Amino acid sequence: MMNTAFGKYQHLGNLQSFQRTENGIELICEGDVKVILTFYKSNMFRVTLEHPGYPNDLLTSPLVDRMWEPVALQFQEEDIHLRLDTKDLSVLIHKMPCRISVLDARGNVINRDDPGMGIGWDGNEVRNWKSLGNNERFFGLGEKTGNVDKYRREWVMWNSDTPAYNDKTDPVYQSIPFFVGLHNQQAYGIYFNNSYRTVFNFGAGNERYSSFSADGGPLDYFFIYGPQISSVVTTYSELTGRTFLPPLWSLGYQQCRWSYYPESEVLNLAKTFREKQIPADVIYLDIHYMDGYRVFTWDKQRFRNPVNMLNILQDMGFKVIPIIDPGVKQDENYRVAQEGLAGDHFVKYPDGEVYVGEVWPSYAFFPDFSRPQTRDWWGSHLATMLDSGIDGFWNDMNEPAVWGQAFPTEVLAEDGGKFSSFKKMHNLYGFQMAQATFDAFRKYRPNQRPFIVTRAGFAGEQRITSVWLGDNSSTWADLELGIRMMLGMGLSGVPFTGTDVGGFIGTPTPELYARWIQVGAMSPFFRTHTVENSSSQEPWSFGETVEGISKKFIEKRYRMLPYFYSLMWEASESGTPLLRPLFWHFQDDESVYQTEFQHQFLLGENLLVAPVTRDGERLKKVYLPEGDWLNLKDETIYSGGKTIIVEAPLDELPMFLRSGGILPEQPVRQHTGADAPNELSLDVFSAN
Repeated sequence: MMNTAFGKYQHLGNLQSFQRTENGIELICEGDVKVILTFYKSNMFRVTLEHPGYPNDLLTSPLVDRMWEPVALQFQEEDIHLRLDTKDLSVLIHKMPCRISVLDARGNVINRDDPGMGIGWDGNEVRNWKSLGNNERFFGLGEKTGNVDKYRREWVMWNSDTPAYNDKTDPVYQSIPFFVGLHNQQAYGIYFNNSYRTVFNFGAGNERYSSFSADGGPLDYFFIYGPQISSVVTTYSELTGRTFLPPLWSLGYQQCRWSYYPESEVLNLAKTFREKQIPADVIYLDIHYMDGYRVFTWDKQRFRNPVNMLNILQDMGFKVIPIIDPGVKQDENYRVAQEGLAGDHFVKYPDGEVYVGEVWPSYAFFPDFSRPQTRDWWGSHLATMLDSGIDGFWNDMNEPAVWGQAFPTEVLAEDGGKFSSFKKMHNLYGFQMAQATFDAFRKYRPNQRPFIVTRAGFAGEQRITSVWLGDNSSTWADLELGIRMMLGMGLSGVPFTGTDVGGFIGTPTPELYARWIQVGAMSPFFRTHTVENSSSQEPWSFGETVEGISKKFIEKRYRMLPYFYSLMWEASESGTPLLRPLFWHFQDDESVYQTEFQHQFLLGENLLVAPVTRDGERLKKVYLPEGDWLNLKDETIYSGGKTIIVEAPLDELPMFLRSGGILPEQPVRQHTGADAPNELSLDVFSAN
């Protein structure tokens, strides 16, 4: 009997033989197809498929380079299956045909291969079908639209420039092929270690299976058992890394637009913040600061003395972050382009011709960030900007994006000397650009904490960069969607995220901007941004009432900086996100999964935030999980496990502190570099 084949796929056939390894087992199935199962922890194992004639090119860059302790395993062979037991779970390997099931210590099925399909392949395409559990839920996958629960949809991983995305748009800018499943209140996670175009089906169009597949590359995945959602995510963060600890100023308020220029406008913006005493730490420079959009240059008409401008801003307490796009203008008189050609730093077609794509500077070359030499070269130019007084970098257009939306997949990157096409390298491009930027900080500013914000990325990016969620729109629907997407990123190991406050495309109403500022003040990354030729979108741009509300909540953010920084430290140590869905701490409460409450979130363990996300809404329906909760507005105490209605005037954000919670606050400063306050207040709530 050969491997089972129906449709276009071949499917894994019967087990022929096996061999124990130190931390797992190697299975030989019909057709000399090998499946390698290796335990990394008692609750995490890896499954890798190898079959004849198929390259086994395992992806390494998303994974932390570390030693794993040996896992205590018990093995037994029975008539119909093999069994591997740890203290946390059991893996059953069925013999006819070869299928994998995972059970908890009590023998309950957590996850299993679909009996009829299991693992399959067709040419370069690989796929794993899993049996779909009753009422199974799916979370994560990084920067995805839709509900927090991704059930009943198919999701694609292919980094894409998608301005004005909406609730149905997929894919968008990021690819994080990791999800958390929840079945019978037991959580598990699967990280599919593959950077090709991948597809996750969570019961879309069927009642039988979920699946994950890739157009190329290996079938290589890690299975993580909880049973708590929180333990799945924290274990995943051991595998792909935990967030860097950023500079304190990056948690302050940040102001951006496309674009602030000339330099007099930038200085006037800074002056207005200080005159109005609205705290702010960062001003961004979008593409108009460059000379003809040439990266690493200054427009000498708009910015006649950029170093002097940066010095003035530094004296005012502002950090400055410029946009950095990967496209290097094709120009024989442009030193960066000529250096790149001479140093072999650009991606090429298979015949060796350098690829040229059209983007902001017109026709441009694209660095091959998979090459260490290219990352070093890029970093040397970033160092020049750091020397001039720049404080961080904003990596954009790094999906990579080109006009026409079709960066060719036949283009090659060096990829450690073996040359891989952009079928593999496309989704890694933003991640590797961020790595070049992070490496530059480490080399040229070893005593300075890096700050990078990226649009595109991949699993593991949390080690080196923060993320903003791309080009959203000025709508109430986008305000809600941004909350869900931030929660999804946190569930995918990426805690330092935020949206463009007010929306990037379009003009928010004053009420929408006020409500968005409230959400932004409670988000990890807090930045206003808007598109070219749009109306002004500074905190004072919407009249006195909204200016007062904006100032109130920006000041609230600065008072809460000790709390935010403590949460960021926790994220760097454990992988726990700052923003958490209610089910992070209340997994067994069915009410927390209702879609009407998916825009509430926990900021830390004990602070519940219930933003107003509907036009004209002045009463807010809030679900409070188990425990006693203190309304921070009027100090009313509510018993949890029920829904309440609270007043939510435009200048208020419903927030509740759980019994046992502590909220530290400090006096307001105009920026984080001002004299540190010598006092700290603690809001402590104990219902006893």
